[in-house]
Amino acid sequence: MKASANSLNTAIKDALTQYKAVNVTLISFFIGAGLILFALFNPSASRVFTLAGLILIAVSFYLMWLTFVVPARQLKHWTQMIRAGDLGAQFKHEPIGEYVNIYQEMQFIGEMLQSLSRDAEKQVQKHTAHIAQKTRSLSILYEVASSINMSRSVDALLSQFLHTLTELIDAQAATAYLIKNDTEIELLTHINNSEEIISAHANLCLQNSHSASKRKEFAVLNLKLVECEPELKKKYFENQDVYILVVPLQYQKSLLGAYNFYLRKEALNDFDDYDELFTSIGRHLGAAIEKAHLDEETTALSIMRERTHIANELHDSLAQTLTSIRFQVRVLDETLHQGDDAQVWAEMEKIEASINEAHTEIRELIAHFRTPTVLVSLIASVELAIDRFRQVNDEIQVFFQNEWPETSLPADTEFHILRIVQESLTNIRKHSDAENVRIMMSGDDQGRYKVLIEDDGVGFAEPQTSIHSGEHIGLSIMQDRARRFGGTLQVESEPGEGTRIVLEFSLSSLPDQSTDQLHDELELARTHNR
Repeated sequence: MKASANSLNTAIKDALTQYKAVNVTLISFFIGAGLILFALFNPSASRVFTLAGLILIAVSFYLMWLTFVVPARQLKHWTQMIRAGDLGAQFKHEPIGEYVNIYQEMQFIGEMLQSLSRDAEKQVQKHTAHIAQKTRSLSILYEVASSINMSRSVDALLSQFLHTLTELIDAQAATAYLIKNDTEIELLTHINNSEEIISAHANLCLQNSHSASKRKEFAVLNLKLVECEPELKKKYFENQDVYILVVPLQYQKSLLGAYNFYLRKEALNDFDDYDELFTSIGRHLGAAIEKAHLDEETTALSIMRERTHIANELHDSLAQTLTSIRFQVRVLDETLHQGDDAQVWAEMEKIEASINEAHTEIRELIAHFRTPTVLVSLIASVELAIDRFRQVNDEIQVFFQNEWPETSLPADTEFHILRIVQESLTNIRKHSDAENVRIMMSGDDQGRYKVLIEDDGVGFAEPQTSIHSGEHIGLSIMQDRARRFGGTLQVESEPGEGTRIVLEFSLSSLPDQSTDQLHDELELARTHNR
């Protein structure tokens, strides 16, 4: 019975599909209505007409429900499922009649939405992975940049990021090299590598740099991929396709080191995302290496300055006095052999005076070396130096004329001015045989400054200005100090006419903490070391 009903339903659907469902419905309704009207106006007509009419009207209503109501409900259910996110929703029953075309279009729309959803999900996943990778890259780059200024060893810094980058790109092995003396390559550290591979690939970073210049002044290097040798792949990498990624560590145009990463061929698929990151990291780490070199050279230069300064001070003071004592002792020895007691006592008094002078010079040196490099007040420091000079040399009158404006100069400039005044007073005490000394310090509203130091001593014909170690360099030291802050120092003297020292400078000539000067001194130190 159920099979017969299904067959009838299928037959009806086929008929409605073949013919217009609306036409069939209307024909059934009008025929049924006609039969009922015929039976009502003809009492003699059989009840069969009435029954047939009712059946046809019932069939027309069933067809209307099947043709319009059922598809409308399915369409409503389908839209609700689509809005709920089920883009693969299907109609439970295939519509008939006029809704067949609509059904096909809606199915097509559903498939298109489902396809677009899959594509959008893939794009979202791709962009999410890309953003995660960029976030990781920026995090590493920030860590590199912030680590450069930390007080840590550059070797530890390079080793740390070698491990970080090896993990990031899933490298099989890695090696870090430093380049010294232009072409001398030094192994810093490695990860899972052998001595044979380390030695064989040490020069990869230099292969595209030698042709430009012998002093590493070549264009900015890019990352380089080199296929590993077959025998090494077979021996150390289980015969896998392995490529060597060379990351140059460079600062400006100087190659200072390199990272070598050993990658499987599969790992290269995502490498384009890290190209820019590795290039930036290479330049940041190159800057860190250069900074470490500059720190080392600056420290060495500071030590050299201090040694030179102490040597100059000792030579211009205590060394000369000790030399004088040595000759006086020889004269005393000769006098003792002659048996002249009066001359012996005279020579003893000279030696005693020289020893006292040496003691005074040592005290002055200690006072100079204890002078702070950052002065509380330049004028106060100069007055203190004058008071110390008066205590040791009470036979010399010192007149100080202060016309210095109440402005603050850079600490280095004030320190050099003080040392020029101190060294001038030392030279006056030792060589001038003067009775009076005048010191004048002045400045004007235009930022021009002048320091005058003059005495009425014996003077001299030509000042000694040699810069070679072992010679008298007191005046040249003062001139060098003046040049350090853009000033000029003139020495005027004639025999019997005393000596005048004039220091002049202006605010516009003061250096910022002269980078060029520091660079020149570093180059001088490098040349001296070679």
